[in-house]
Amino acid sequence: MFHPDRFWTRRDFLKLVGRAGLISAVPTLSQAAATLDSNAVCMSILHTTDLHGHILPTSDYDGNPDRGGMARCVTQIRRWQRENPNSVLIDIGDVYQGTDVSLRSKGELMIDLFNHLKYDAWIVGNHEFDWGIETFTSALRRSQMPVLAANTILDGKPAGAVSDSKHPFAKVQPLIVKEIAGIKLAIIGVTTPGMPFWLGPEFTRGIEFQNPVESVRRAIAKAKSEGADAIVLSGHMGLKTRSGGDDFANSVMALTSEFPEVEAFIAGHTHQAIPSRLTNGVLFTQADHFGIHVGRVDLLFDRNSKKLLHREAICELMDNRFRFDHVILSRSKSQLAESDAALAQPIGELAETLRGRSRPGMPGDVERLIGAAIMEALRERSVQVDGVMHGTFDDKADLLAGPKTVNDIWNVIPYENYIVTAELSPEEIKAVMEEVFTSHEKRNLLGFEVKTEGRGYECRIGSMILADGRPLDPGKKYVIAFNSFDSRSAGHHFMKLRALLETPAVSSTLYPVQTRDALIDYFQRHKIVRKIATAMEWPVAA
Repeated sequence: MFHPDRFWTRRDFLKLVGRAGLISAVPTLSQAAATLDSNAVCMSILHTTDLHGHILPTSDYDGNPDRGGMARCVTQIRRWQRENPNSVLIDIGDVYQGTDVSLRSKGELMIDLFNHLKYDAWIVGNHEFDWGIETFTSALRRSQMPVLAANTILDGKPAGAVSDSKHPFAKVQPLIVKEIAGIKLAIIGVTTPGMPFWLGPEFTRGIEFQNPVESVRRAIAKAKSEGADAIVLSGHMGLKTRSGGDDFANSVMALTSEFPEVEAFIAGHTHQAIPSRLTNGVLFTQADHFGIHVGRVDLLFDRNSKKLLHREAICELMDNRFRFDHVILSRSKSQLAESDAALAQPIGELAETLRGRSRPGMPGDVERLIGAAIMEALRERSVQVDGVMHGTFDDKADLLAGPKTVNDIWNVIPYENYIVTAELSPEEIKAVMEEVFTSHEKRNLLGFEVKTEGRGYECRIGSMILADGRPLDPGKKYVIAFNSFDSRSAGHHFMKLRALLETPAVSSTLYPVQTRDALIDYFQRHKIVRKIATAMEWPVAA
């Protein structure tokens, strides 16, 4: 029989199941609970994360095709829900930004699908704000479920304290408490505090993002006051790929260290598949991105004492073993067809293959193309610029010669970014680019001839001239264009650039021009696009 006075290890649990002769018959905790003892209750937390508007499959980062998509995830979610009705369904954020079909409805399609599936909550992700604060507040209004972000301050009030029930911010809560089979489970949601380092203040107007530790402390106290028997943390943040630790935007280690009593931490944001690991004694799990994996956390309780006996987490790969949920396809069929037609629209022809790879001071072919497109887009609006700082999303991906469609440009620029200009002196340009080169974030300065000295963190600019060979005038300001993400520091990487652009002297200006649209327009304008082989071929500002 169960012993609720102690926490069960996996070995304890498997011994019990083994003695009952049920190892092969009960592969999950919920089935074991139903088979072994009527006093055992298994609660399952099913979770998706970083869907980014992907209803249909895509490729993973290793290039494997036909992976993921919400339509596949739902097939597995429904199986799990049939297996264990004691289930909660949540999403860990970055719900709608990332596909043309989702952009067309400004995220409404994804929120409608969440409503249909009766998600219990979704967590605020950083990309929820890419299309502006109005899109986010519209998503809040449309959502039939709570939206979790305990570490936000909304119009000066903490999450859950907005008294006007008709205001969309009232939908944002620090936690939910679900009572299932007599067990009260609290799920606390937090979002990454790094928003100001990706987005301008106009994108998150009225919302402040705090370090989550104190917010979680208050949420845990609230959960306990409401009689929670167990507490789970869920956050749009994850472990760092290289260090496994924390940075300014990911507080997993700090939170699990501070609150080891929580039963699990369900993560997102960093696009990793981590089925199960212990982090400071807390069960940690993360279900990848784009629906390439879907996750499940099982918590086994003793019904009488309400104590946790065992916990497990898994992630299931969503490959072609799983069919698409027909209801999801039916509900999104017309929007998907409209999007497919738009993405297939021809925009021009690329005369020769452009290489994606670049080095500091040596822009790649694709970088030069993006820079030229941004410069022309601004010139069409009577804004003359001398140079463009930009990189590529994937420098391993070449842009192949031949006819190009809108979809090809989505693959080059998958995120929405506006264009920002600033007037900088040669010394300021040099300081900015040296910070970029030493950060190991791959960006180059287009429109200038830049020669570097040293490597890695010792990389410095030896010389810099204009594209047409003229030397720079130390007393002159040059107009440089950036994308809005980089202008806000590109996630804490370009802090000198961010600080510089916040000073009035540089006349920083945000233009309502998307970098992706600029590249599409460039193809449509030129019809046949050729390689910009050297800086000398750069279209010099008038």
